[in-house]
Amino acid sequence: MKKSNENKLVGIDVSKKTFDVYCLDVKGQTVQRQLPQSSKGYRTLAGFIGEDAICVMEATSTYHLPLAQWLYDHGIRVVVENPLKIKRFSQMHLQRHKTDKADAKMIYEYGIIIVTKNVVLWRPQSTRIQELQQCDSLSQRLNKELTAITNTHEALAQLSIVNAEVTRIVSSTTEQLKDALKQLDKQMQALIKEHYYENYKLLMSIPGVGSKTSVMLICQTDNFTKFDNVKKFLSYIGMSPRTYESGTSVKGKGHITKVGNGRLRSLLYMCSWTAKRTNPQCVDVYEKMHTKGKPEKVIKIAIAHKLLRQVFGVIKHQQPFSMQLA
Repeated sequence: MKKSNENKLVGIDVSKKTFDVYCLDVKGQTVQRQLPQSSKGYRTLAGFIGEDAICVMEATSTYHLPLAQWLYDHGIRVVVENPLKIKRFSQMHLQRHKTDKADAKMIYEYGIIIVTKNVVLWRPQSTRIQELQQCDSLSQRLNKELTAITNTHEALAQLSIVNAEVTRIVSSTTEQLKDALKQLDKQMQALIKEHYYENYKLLMSIPGVGSKTSVMLICQTDNFTKFDNVKKFLSYIGMSPRTYESGTSVKGKGHITKVGNGRLRSLLYMCSWTAKRTNPQCVDVYEKMHTKGKPEKVIKIAIAHKLLRQVFGVIKHQQPFSMQLA
């Protein structure tokens, strides 16, 4: 494979069947191509970008994974960015056209300005973590379907005349969904017990942290090999504080960034409401902030931060929860 100029950046916009590429060749000329999502397309890409390229793409559901994995396996560096970051970047730069080609160029420009300053390379998660995530993802989808079919059942119960076959199908579907959810839960617990049980037990020792949150934390951190400190993880899941101030006249409310995993944030919020009653340090946080008149949402975020510090504490020291590690 012929090498190109060192650290050449490549912007890639990925869709289901194709991906668009934007980069510059050795002469500084624009290269824009659309290639198929296939081994042939991947080989063509590698052929003209060279081994020293850094490919930047968005995390687009699962569509980016085959290409990212292929590039990783062939020694080509990959950066996978949160789509919201690139969207905000494009808004700041007043992108007017929304096409695959325009998006690939915008990703390239984002990479030049942002990624080259702090390159965080993508690597595939372990096989077991991927299996856990698949179980969790399907469980979420089936739970939504169960909620929908349950609502249908309740709506039918309000009618004076209901078709018997409709009733049978609704009841049967409800039971099938419940059975499938039980099977998925058993599978996740089996994977945890076989591969990640020590860390799982440590997480479960923290008052307020439940089973679902423990599993999600193991998934999102690749069993705590992906992040070496809690600040990076807070940023990753979108719970870093965001200050809104300008001079002496603009004093907006602080917010969290919300650019990461929304489901994990929701789980941590729910954990925080249990922790404010059962976790000694979280109880202290709640009482102090409540006395100062802080809004409940702000307190909830502060407690979630405290829980995550406890999470990283028990994992780092490989000891169950204690006030010394809190």
